[in-house]
Amino acid sequence: MLYIILMLFVLSLSFFAIIAYFYRYPSKGIQRIRYLENVKERYAKQITGPKRLIVGGSDVLYCFNTEAMNKELKIPTVNFGLNVGLGMGYLLDFAKRNLNPGDQVIICLAYSLYYKKPYDIFSYEYYRMYDRKKLKRFSLKERIYFFLANLKLNLSYVQKQFNLTDSGAYVEVVGSKFSAKKNIPLNFPEHFVETNSIHHLEQFKKYCVENRIDLKLTFPSTLYFPDYIKCTYLNELFRYVSTEFVCIGEPIIYFVPESQIYNSVYHVNDMGQLLRTNSLIDYLKVQEGE
Repeated sequence: MLYIILMLFVLSLSFFAIIAYFYRYPSKGIQRIRYLENVKERYAKQITGPKRLIVGGSDVLYCFNTEAMNKELKIPTVNFGLNVGLGMGYLLDFAKRNLNPGDQVIICLAYSLYYKKPYDIFSYEYYRMYDRKKLKRFSLKERIYFFLANLKLNLSYVQKQFNLTDSGAYVEVVGSKFSAKKNIPLNFPEHFVETNSIHHLEQFKKYCVENRIDLKLTFPSTLYFPDYIKCTYLNELFRYVSTEFVCIGEPIIYFVPESQIYNSVYHVNDMGQLLRTNSLIDYLKVQEGE
């Protein structure tokens, strides 16, 4: 009898702990994403006239020095890079609510965003903290899985410290902290298919056309591996997006050596950022008529 009472007590305690976590626990990683959003939106809102947003995950944060771009280009640019774990749907929603007719948006998406869920693990956690009505976007199975996965991630989270500019870019990311265990090729699907995330991208394109927003698409700076050159998925992906979107370059020209990588296959250091930013500046100067 005592054992049963003890078990009921433990179960009750666990239940209330889960409820308390769901409603009260502040995820440091999500708080950081919220902070990044506030910085980027604040800068975007003070711009009068047309602006340019560069949208994507954390690879965009590291890749494009928008302070340097704003010294060279006519249209003010904001780095809208956040985190790949939010999913394509979330990233496009964030961009959409900050775009006005006459603006330009350049989307630069980590390759996994094309085939993973449009609202992924960190969008669940973001909605848990800040917008619970949107949790209905997830099935019961997804809610349980993402709840447990985020619980594990929150316990091990360590905040990285970088210089963040007013226009939303990481700068002065010097050298490399690239571990050997991360030095492996990305694992792509065998073939490109039009996923739910692709449908979100198509709807975003339609929104831009209807609202006179200039939409372009480019590709992430990515650590080079020989396997990528003949990768069926990448070739089929490019064939699709180059038909549907105005593309800046193609995947192959944005593969970079390890000397330009900071701490992941998608995160460039200051050298990689300088080269990629200058390349985009040169392209946009032509577009702006200089």
